[in-house]
Amino acid sequence: MKNTNEKLAEEIRAFKNTDFSDNPELTAAQLAQLKPSHRRPQNMVNMDNYKPIKKGVYVRIDADVLEWLKGSGEGYQTRLNSILRQAMAENV
Repeated sequence: MKNTNEKLAEEIRAFKNTDFSDNPELTAAQLAQLKPSHRRPQNMVNMDNYKPIKKGVYVRIDADVLEWLKGSGEGYQTRLNSILRQAMAENV
């Protein structure tokens, strides 16, 4: 059985031998259109590799807004973050 280092070394060797000739280089115009990953829309299919840095903050929110967020069950802070992220993405 291979240990973790041996598996990693095999993956690196396999990657180094990968033929990327069918992938064209991006033009300057295409590169200019790229956006930082934190601005990706929430509905993207593969967000598994994206882990934003979380920071604790104290925010004062109107009571009715807080009740509305909590009314959908657990995860109101995550929902609030999603709403703010969507607003951020729309204002880019």
